[in-house]
Amino acid sequence: MRKLIKECSEKKGIPVKIIAVMLVMTLFMSACTAKEQTEKPQEGEQTAVITQSPETPVEEQITVEPEETDDTSADVTEDESLSEETVDKAPEAGDITDEYNADLADKHVRIRLTDEGKDVFALWGQGLPDYRYGPSIMLHDDGSIDAWFASPGDGKKEYDWISYQHSDDGGKSWSDEKIVLAPTPGTADFKSVCDPDVFFYDGYYYMGYTGTVNEDGLCNNVFIARSENPDGPYVKWDGNGWGGDAVPLVYFKGVDIGWGVGEPSFVVVDDKIYVYNTLDSFSDKYGWVRATELRTADITDPMWPKKLHYEGISIYRNDATDHNNYTYADSDSWDVAYLEESHKFVALTTNRRFKDDSCLLYYESNDGISFDRVSELNTNVVTGCHNCGLMADPYGHIKKDDRKLLGYAYGGSGEVKWAVWATRFAPIQIDYTDEPDREEDGRENLKQEIIIDESLLGKEPIMLTTNPLTYTSFIGNPVSLNCIVRDSFRNRRSISSAAINIETYDHEMLDVLENNRLMPLKEGRSVVGIEYNGLRRDISINTLAPDCDDTKIRRFYPGTDRYDVSINEPIILQIRPMAVFADYDVHELSAYERNNHHISFRSSKPSVCSVKKDGTLKPHSVGSCVITVQADECRYTVEVYVGE
Repeated sequence: MRKLIKECSEKKGIPVKIIAVMLVMTLFMSACTAKEQTEKPQEGEQTAVITQSPETPVEEQITVEPEETDDTSADVTEDESLSEETVDKAPEAGDITDEYNADLADKHVRIRLTDEGKDVFALWGQGLPDYRYGPSIMLHDDGSIDAWFASPGDGKKEYDWISYQHSDDGGKSWSDEKIVLAPTPGTADFKSVCDPDVFFYDGYYYMGYTGTVNEDGLCNNVFIARSENPDGPYVKWDGNGWGGDAVPLVYFKGVDIGWGVGEPSFVVVDDKIYVYNTLDSFSDKYGWVRATELRTADITDPMWPKKLHYEGISIYRNDATDHNNYTYADSDSWDVAYLEESHKFVALTTNRRFKDDSCLLYYESNDGISFDRVSELNTNVVTGCHNCGLMADPYGHIKKDDRKLLGYAYGGSGEVKWAVWATRFAPIQIDYTDEPDREEDGRENLKQEIIIDESLLGKEPIMLTTNPLTYTSFIGNPVSLNCIVRDSFRNRRSISSAAINIETYDHEMLDVLENNRLMPLKEGRSVVGIEYNGLRRDISINTLAPDCDDTKIRRFYPGTDRYDVSINEPIILQIRPMAVFADYDVHELSAYERNNHHISFRSSKPSVCSVKKDGTLKPHSVGSCVITVQADECRYTVEVYVGE
């Protein structure tokens, strides 16, 4: 072929490269014509369209230099040529940039903070609880950043809310914050929503979060909500779809003195979603346990939240490399990202949180299932750190050339008060070493106090709420809403109920009157969605019978209807009934309430799994059984499957 190209060039005076292209295209078209004639399908036979061109041997591939042109479009830069749609649209899940370096497969991840970073939140100067911890940081292709944080709730009825901010300049400046998710009164998350982690898939931003109904902040569960926009409105997963009362994505099955499960982290790789969560509970073997669990699902299945497969415990998080020598270490959160350059997973957490010698701690994994400790991060990390997060793209990926950041909350040095924390973002470098690099272990962290910077806070309202959040009334007695907006400085301002929009409510339960007064039509509970200047939240209207006895249980039900355990189960498991009282108050029954309402537990096969008076399970042999939970007038059953 090369000889033919040379002869044509000499005879016709045409550049060699142009002749080469013409000949290659001629041969390709001839091959396609011959193929069409010899493989013409019979009538009714289906055909497949082949879009990939035939392979060309490397030695015969020819690069054609572009010719000069007067077309001004050639001068448009890559960034300038991107349409708004291109910039805003996240890549399809599994569409990984082809930057994989096989030479890194046997190497180890190394992370370093390249400088101290800067605060994105630093209090408002009053010394009261204030924070924006557990950041979820999402980097887009155009360099813009979305960030979500756990922020204080009203301090009375609700412990935490989730706030949102956006940056168009890579984090140099930020939009005013707004609260984008709050608890829903009368549901399983009504006391708190915190620890956000957000990923994007198929047109939706999915926000995982920690929530609870427990007055002491225990027995937390993982929940999930979704929205078409990063700043909401978000609708919650109800166990069968989106928009009903919040139902846990991951339910805590341990004893009721445990903190529970929470602090979720999501990564999507090749249509598979990895769902990580922390587990803080108790074990007969270890005592107090802090671990990280993993569940996976097919993200292309619209019902994936209902089809999570439990993969097991990925790591017992502690300073020991062997979990058999487990010693509890006070770590929290667990943020995971996928490194496209090496196809490795990396996880970031904190160790010795809140303490003077606190540090960040990172792990690595080749399969996303089992993780190994690499090293601490002390240099450029402020003392008293906790609840951290890695910046990644909408699917939890970090590309080789991406700007790299991590974020964490910290109390600083000096006289530190609980829940008075700043939040800092710091640039990092990620590279690889032949052996795990442990140079950071034991190094000194930054002994700095928080420098209050009120300029980081906007003065516009960030939250819409009502006082109370749950209104109790009777049929025919209208309810007038007491509406309030709050700013970042906790200033409160009353607004007229006529100024809000009532976006959602049960039309069979309520009627909307003049000035947005609500008229109860029948007994029951109705969630009402209200909006004011882009701020949204749900409140509850409970309509009671005149002779309502609020100590009586209306019904009770399981947090989960199935327990999968092993004979050597490392975590003590417990059946904890959730109760709805006559006034529609909802919470898990305490030990006192279980006794007062005569709750009993009975196993259909005690030889497989017995159950104690307090609902704790004791597996004995492989098999299955049914546990019946019964009160005076209520009962339900749960299935227990015992494996090796």
